Amino acid sequence: MPWYAAHVVLYYELREGPQEEFSVMENVYLIHAGTDDEASARAEKRGRIDCVEDESLTVSGRPARLVFGGVRKLISCAASPEKPGPSTVETLEDGVEATYSFLVVSSRQELDSLIKGEPVHVLYEE
Repeated sequence: MPWYAAHVVLYYELREGPQEEFSVMENVYLIHAGTDDEASARAEKRGRIDCVEDESLTVSGRPARLVFGGVRKLISCAASPEKPGPSTVETLEDGVEATYSFLVVSSRQELDSLIKGEPVHVLYEE
């Protein structure tokens, strides 16, 4: 069975009143499954597990809940470049590509900031 990196979106929703912006987390779960459909179902189940009811949860001091948004993308983990063979792996090991993202920044300065882990505006491409 191959391994997948499942990108799951969770977001914070206020329990009362209007909400103009949403804090969003994209969690990446490693899923071991026989098919894409099975991997997606397991990823959804895993994401929903993280959304337990917690009456003490707040966002900017306002009562909130963590909500399962969906499985945004599913990526087959690729074999390490040192080992020839199929494009997916059955055993995780050092060097396996679990996931990837494509981003666009508008300048070298923003690129340098991104590399340093500083906040920047990015275009997230799919």
